[in-house]
Parts: sequence; C-alpha cells; structure tokens
Amino acid sequence: MNSHKATISEFGLIGTDEDIKNANKFLSANISKTQYEELEAFAKTDKGKDVLHFSGNGRYLQAKSYIGSIQTTSGFVLEIIPKTAHVDNEGNKEEIKRSKQVFMKLLHLLYKLPSYKNIDNANFERIKELDIFEIFILMFLEEVGTIIKKGIKSDYVAQEDNLFYLKGKLLVKEQIKQNSIHKERFFVKHDEYNQNRAENRLIKSTLKLLSSISKDFGNQRTIRQYLEHMNWIELSHNIDKDFSMVKTGRGMEHYHNALVWAKVFLKKESFSSFSGDTIAFAILYPMEKLFECFVQWWLEKTYKHLLVEAQNGGFDFVKNLFTVRPDFLIKKEDKVICVADAKWKLIGREKDYSQSDFYQLFAYKHIFLKEQETIYLDKKCELTSLRIYYPKHYCGQNDETFEYFDGQKIKIRFLDLENELGI
Repeated sequence: MNSHKATISEFGLIGTDEDIKNANKFLSANISKTQYEELEAFAKTDKGKDVLHFSGNGRYLQAKSYIGSIQTTSGFVLEIIPKTAHVDNEGNKEEIKRSKQVFMKLLHLLYKLPSYKNIDNANFERIKELDIFEIFILMFLEEVGTIIKKGIKSDYVAQEDNLFYLKGKLLVKEQIKQNSIHKERFFVKHDEYNQNRAENRLIKSTLKLLSSISKDFGNQRTIRQYLEHMNWIELSHNIDKDFSMVKTGRGMEHYHNALVWAKVFLKKESFSSFSGDTIAFAILYPMEKLFECFVQWWLEKTYKHLLVEAQNGGFDFVKNLFTVRPDFLIKKEDKVICVADAKWKLIGREKDYSQSDFYQLFAYKHIFLKEQETIYLDKKCELTSLRIYYPKHYCGQNDETFEYFDGQKIKIRFLDLENELGI
C-alpha cells in the first residue's frame, strides 16, 4: 500500500479495515487512521457529503459519482476513477490505467481540448502511475511548453510611473498627491510593449500555485524551467480581472488550452469547487455530466447531417412546479425527430433498468414528439424516436428495443467508451 496515495472507483469504499477490498464489488482502499480522519472530516462538510458518504454502519466512507483527485493537508492523495466494465475490487493496474485514460479523454471532450500524444501513445507508460491530479498538471505543462516554443506574446500594457520626463498621459490627481514637492517628476500613465500581459500573468500564477502543490519530480522540474522563462513577468494580483482581459484573437490560438487549465486551477473551475479544513486541493467532476458530454460528442459524430441540441431550455410540465429537460433533442429541418437521455449506469445481465428512466421518456414523447414514427436515416441505420444511452458493461451486451402499451418503441443503446474513445 502506497502510504501517500490511494485509488478507488466510484462507489468504492475507504476504511482502515484490512478486509475492505472484499466489502463490495468496486475498487476500494485500506488507508491509515489519520488519513481516514481527514477524509471523514471532509465528508461531514456540506460539499463533502456530495462526494463521500458513510457506509457499513459508519465503518467506511463510500465514494459517490464524483471522479477526480483530492489532496489532504497532510499530503495524502485520494483519486477516484470511473467505474467501468473492467475496474473491480481486484485493482488490476492495466484496468486502472484504462479507466484513467477514459477520464482524461472525457475531459478533452468537456473542454474541447485536442488529444494529447503523450497520453494517447506509448508515453502513457511514463505517467500511468501518476496521480490523476499530477496528470492534470502535466496536461497544463504540455500547453505551456507549446506557448514557449511558439513564442510568449507581448502586447501594449498600461502602467503608471513617476518619471523624470513626460510620457503618455499626466495623472493630475496623483501628480498633486505625489509630486507637490518634487516638481521635476511627472506621474503618468503610458503603454509599454512587453510580455507582462494578462494571459502571461495568469499562466505564471498557475505555475507558481502548482509549484507548491505538485509532488511529482518531473512536473516540479518542468515548472521550475517554465518559471525561469517567465522570470520577469508579474504574478496576477486580480485573477478575475485578468481573465476578463484575455484576448482570443489572431495569434493567440496557442494560448487557449493553457488558459482553460489555468482557470481550472486558479478558480477551481471544475464542475464543483471543494474545500475544507483537512482538504488542500480537490478537482472533482460528476461522472453523469462527463457521460452526457461523451454522448453528445458521439451523437454529433454519428449523425452529422442532423442537429443535436443538448440540454435545451426545458418544458413547463406542471406549470410553476415541475420542468422536464431531456438531455438531447435531435432535429431535422427544425422538427424534433428523436428525444434521448444519457444515463451513467451499469446495466447488468439481470437488466436492472430504472422504471423512472422509462417514465421520463414517456413524458418526453407526449411533449416533444408530435407523431409516432421511426425515422430511417439510410438503409443500415434507423433512429427511433425515443432513446436511452447507457455505458456498455460487458462483452456481448446488445442493444435492446422495448415497446410502450400504445405501441411506441424505445431503443436502449449501449456505448463502449473505451472503443469509441480509441483506447
């Protein structure tokens, strides 16, 4: 057992019991009492309750559906990976590796980032033992490296100085305040063409933050090198203001991805920001949202000639009380031809579907579909009007079609994340 790190899957358990790995079917971990107490304190906070809850009559903590990384103040790292068809309580390293790859690729889709060669190919061997958080850092550093190679951009930056000569605009109030005695000086505001622009300040501030958080020697070394490249650029004194000043025009394309990650780290802009007295840093994502993002990508890729509308404004199902909002409306020539939901749920061989999922689609049918029909896209592909997308759970799991009492069909599709993501 690595005393500074533990890896579990969604719904996995954390505890101090030696037999914890046999307590349920998900990947679980045995940790020290001190580490457990840190996570226990976090689980008792309002936001911590969304991530971990007590199980086994209070003996264990069980993960919910947030995945990512939690670093405690003592330096202990808990990473939570997606529950996939392959990750179980045995904790096979190759299975964990593939699960991490699924997570990283889902983040690419979420943030509309490119695929990373160092993660997709053989170099993943170098980072497969890294904490998920260290992989986040590595992805950011890859983007900063691209900026340095292509050139750190300069711009005209407004600054205020008390000079011996007049330059730019004289600031009268400051001139009276600062130079009532020193008549030979001029307090002015002027533009200087240099690299001390908002984008560079944000990137340097992110590097500075990560230098105190990263535990990986390789990442620390790269951070130090990049800080040297940005040695005289100032740190950001107002992160929100600097983000509002970011320019995305011509010549700044190579900054985009690094600034996406800078916002994640500096503003803790994952889906939720988590903190507490025992938590130093946490980046966590609800897997349901990541799966919805994956299904949207898959639909847009599969049905390129149709309009895929995700999370539309919804419909007032019971006026002033209940609103229904399907995950996807698929349209052809402004007409809704398919309503679909994405459900991050592993359906076993016993076909443990949720009745409420079918109720939802039945409601969507009456609200959004005006006609009962099956749309044939071509000879080999049909798009039934109602669909639910689930992750594929086991080899040989086939799509299914069910029928409501009125004859309307509902198609169940199982998507193989690893295969579709090219893992």
